[in-house]
Amino acid sequence: MGQDVPLSYIEGRVEENLTSNSIPFALVAHRSKMFIGTASVIAHDMDERPQYSPWVAVVWVDPEHRGSGVGSALVRAAADAAFKLGHSPVYLCATPENSSFYRRLGWEAIEDDVSGMNVFMCSQ
Repeated sequence: MGQDVPLSYIEGRVEENLTSNSIPFALVAHRSKMFIGTASVIAHDMDERPQYSPWVAVVWVDPEHRGSGVGSALVRAAADAAFKLGHSPVYLCATPENSSFYRRLGWEAIEDDVSGMNVFMCSQ
């Protein structure tokens, strides 16, 4: 841990992600004890678009489990959890190469090529 960061600050940041009623939070996909993937919901993901909030972000699936529906389930669960907290719409950004994945899930492209990323929106 860095010298200038008090333990109480780190504990507070971890606690934010352990509550079920606030943003940010993270979801983890697993099979038994095996980590498979993750997705987070955060307040802001693009400095260029501060008006959009919250964001599904940091979606990642272990390469061995890609194509099995884990990523789709994580994205849907993250958006649904944000909706249950009263947030709609929810946003995400994706590389052009990954954009078709989010379109197939029903996310609407609202901006293209914002610093090389496409911006999507999903409403409840």
